[in-house]
Amino acid sequence: MSDLIHAERYGDARRLAEVFRDRPADPAHRLALLGAALRGAVLTAEREQIDRDTSDLVTILKRSGHRELAGALVAELLDRGPRQGRTASTSRSASVPHGRRRGEQIRPRPEMMTLVRGLARTALPGPGEIRGAEVDPRRAVAQLRAALDVVPAVREQLPGDPGTQLRVSLAQALELMGDRTAATSQALDALERIEQADADAGGALPDPLRLATAARTVLARTLSVERPLQAARHALDALDALHEVDDPPLRVGLITHLLQAFMAAGAIDHASLTAGRLASLQRTVQRESLRTGPLLAVAAQRVQAERYDAARVPLERARRIAQESRDHRSSLEAARLAASIHERTGDHPAALHELGLLAAEARWLADDLATARPERAQFVSTELSAQALVLRRALDLGRTALVHEAAAAIEHRARPEGGRPLLPPELLWDHRVDARVARFLAAGEALRRQEEGATPADCDRRRREALQILDEVPAGHDARARYWAAYIDDRHAQMLADRGKRTAALRAARRARDGWEHLGMADDVTRAEALIAQLDEA
Repeated sequence: MSDLIHAERYGDARRLAEVFRDRPADPAHRLALLGAALRGAVLTAEREQIDRDTSDLVTILKRSGHRELAGALVAELLDRGPRQGRTASTSRSASVPHGRRRGEQIRPRPEMMTLVRGLARTALPGPGEIRGAEVDPRRAVAQLRAALDVVPAVREQLPGDPGTQLRVSLAQALELMGDRTAATSQALDALERIEQADADAGGALPDPLRLATAARTVLARTLSVERPLQAARHALDALDALHEVDDPPLRVGLITHLLQAFMAAGAIDHASLTAGRLASLQRTVQRESLRTGPLLAVAAQRVQAERYDAARVPLERARRIAQESRDHRSSLEAARLAASIHERTGDHPAALHELGLLAAEARWLADDLATARPERAQFVSTELSAQALVLRRALDLGRTALVHEAAAAIEHRARPEGGRPLLPPELLWDHRVDARVARFLAAGEALRRQEEGATPADCDRRRREALQILDEVPAGHDARARYWAAYIDDRHAQMLADRGKRTAALRAARRARDGWEHLGMADDVTRAEALIAQLDEA
């Protein structure tokens, strides 16, 4: 049933539940079956099935001596009921047979309610989470950690140990929150608990919730950058456990992680073979929104293999799906890949367009209130880096207006503000200097090309603005400020020389040479001295 529900085959899962609902079984096994049935009912918002499954669950819990857990379950479902399409009156009427029969009043302890809320995170979708909608990872992490903390206090009232299930769900929530290190730790802890339980039992225990597979899936993602070979091993182990499971989303997701791990490890042949298989298998996934990740992974592998034309097909398909589903994260990755393709093939105007899209998607995600703080910092960094590339490419292409537009965006994002900044102050300052210098260079180029509205006064104003921001250098970064000052003098000297301003150009060139000498940059010193010699001869 868990496999069918995960594969979104809710009708098949319900029929399986009905076949086994009334068969004699151990209470623990029946609880597991009904728990899976309840999850399917909640996911499809079937009010009558929710009531029926809840009633049966509570009855078994009471008969098994877990009355407090039964009361906590009813209370939790009543809190969720109206949001799942049930009316308040219907929800409250359902509590009569469970909580007040023959005057009985179940009052679960706060610790038991905390545990049940955490377990609900592992089994039931919250408000707004029907059929795969996004989960608030920060709230999930808080509830799951709280549930783990109270397990010792309520353990005697539980039919089993929920620690492993809670840890796996916590690992998943931590990964969503962007804390890959903590997610890895929780997933490894969960695997260790599973392996220890198997060892104590003298063999592999049943794992109907596939907790080991879920933990390995987390590790396949979180280890893919720093320890890609370990990530690949976890992905392969998880796939090996699915040889009899018909769950295309899970299988395709694991193969996607495997491909990314092979690419990070530099296993070129393995990556190529896996990408070919993934390109075919992703068609078995029915929900379009689940195909963007595999398609982007295939496109990335083909870019890495320098098969740019072959990369464009899955890339554009992924971009279309992402745009239709308003998936900004996938749109960001699509823009990043497309920009890389155009840069590698020499189509600089197209690369400039994609870099602008990349910056826009990163800005949207950074400003989204649902984005966790660690991820916000990552998206701000991506936005600033993309805009910095826009500056350079726009300068190369003579797109003066676009230079000023990108520079304004950088200065707005990197402006000093109260509170704790998302990125180090010195990095933000460097981006601001970069933007001011780019405005100065664009003004000089516009003057050289005799663009309408370009004047020497505007060029001088932009130079002064760039020099002014050097005075705001963060402590300990004086060398970086001296570099920028020498660079500005160097470029100013060349601009003045091009305009025939020999005396002013000599002064600027000598300042630039002295600055490069102080920084020990021999090649730049040689270039400045060549300009000085040229001006002296003139």
